[in-house]
Amino acid sequence: MKPTVLSGFTGRLFLWFWLSLTLLLMANFFLGRYLEQHDELHEPSEQQLIELKKHQRSLQRYADRPSERLLKGRKRHGMAFYDPATRAPLERDRLHWRLAELADKDSLHTLALERGLVAIGPFIVPTQDRSLLAVWVMPPQPVPIWRQVLRDSPHWRLIASMTLVLLLSAILARWLSRPIRQLSNAARLFGDGHLATRVDAGRGELGQLGNDFNLMAEKLQASIATQQRLLADVSHELRSPLTRLKLAAGLLADQGNNTYIERIEKECVTLEHLVDQVLTLSRLEGSIYREQDESVDIAGQVQQAIDDWRFQTEGKTLTYQGPAQLTINAKPQLLQRVLDNLLSNACRYADTISVQLEGQAGQWQLSVSDNGPGVSDERLEHLFEPFYRGDPARGHQGNIGLGLAIAQAAAEAQKAKLSVARAEAGGLCFTLRYPG
Repeated sequence: MKPTVLSGFTGRLFLWFWLSLTLLLMANFFLGRYLEQHDELHEPSEQQLIELKKHQRSLQRYADRPSERLLKGRKRHGMAFYDPATRAPLERDRLHWRLAELADKDSLHTLALERGLVAIGPFIVPTQDRSLLAVWVMPPQPVPIWRQVLRDSPHWRLIASMTLVLLLSAILARWLSRPIRQLSNAARLFGDGHLATRVDAGRGELGQLGNDFNLMAEKLQASIATQQRLLADVSHELRSPLTRLKLAAGLLADQGNNTYIERIEKECVTLEHLVDQVLTLSRLEGSIYREQDESVDIAGQVQQAIDDWRFQTEGKTLTYQGPAQLTINAKPQLLQRVLDNLLSNACRYADTISVQLEGQAGQWQLSVSDNGPGVSDERLEHLFEPFYRGDPARGHQGNIGLGLAIAQAAAEAQKAKLSVARAEAGGLCFTLRYPG
């Protein structure tokens, strides 16, 4: 389905940009209106009138005193005085430049200043020689900190606006990246062998990408299933003629001496081993090997594997360095495949094999090094490729080139990493690390 302009990625980004800009402008507009309304003249409240009456009673003592005495003490009372007729200020040293707005009114009003100050007026103060028009700056009242900051510090409004834009941008980024994260998780799971992994495809370009991923996953799953089925069928078809061939060779050997009978039997065994190794590698690379993790004493398993290979081989020196016991969470059968293939490879080409184990349960390392002929540096990176036999100087010796590929696949199946380097003794050193 072709995405529409508004449902596509570009359309969402465009709409979200204008939505963020609109919200920002509206927030600043209404905040400005609110602050402006707060700065306008208002009718006094009942509590403010009560406080004004108390203050007026305290000013009654100036009724029999000259006005000059009151004017000289105005700062103590927090009042500004004006001429009742002309509304002109009687002194230039006024408390606040906006108090003249109250003096021009014919009735009582209040005006909010800064830091919780409120002025009320105008009202008449009688004195001995004349009456004065007064505006009183009342004692400061507590003001919410957010209102004081936004009103008296314009740079905080800019910070609040930037914070709003940042918040909206973070929401947009998370919203737009959600299908990308889903695709990333699905791709990782699919790469780990969970071939049934699919994503919920939405609309737009990313939805189309999700549909393409699901289609790709279905085709790959079908292709791998077909490959596995083909390998299983081929192995079954190969084993039957191999079994008959081995039986025929045995019957032929009973009839008389033949120098080719032993060769035929050896090649049959090689072919049977090849079929088993190919199937094993296919299962591991296809991640259909479903062994569960369990608590394993890797130190004991390594020492047991060394004892087994000492028994199978003669004239080989196998040594172990490491703890007597180290319990980890692993897949024991896969771990055994890695050990057997590494020790088999080392025993095939070397006389002295050293196995070293170190680390702890969550992070350990196993090394298998030998004193064999080794391979050149350019051939090291190819040793884990299927059917690769390395340097011809080492000889084939019945090797079909799948052991190390199986060892690497078994290591990856339990999230470990198998690497190879040149050993100090002249041969190769294989290192199995967890985590990989």
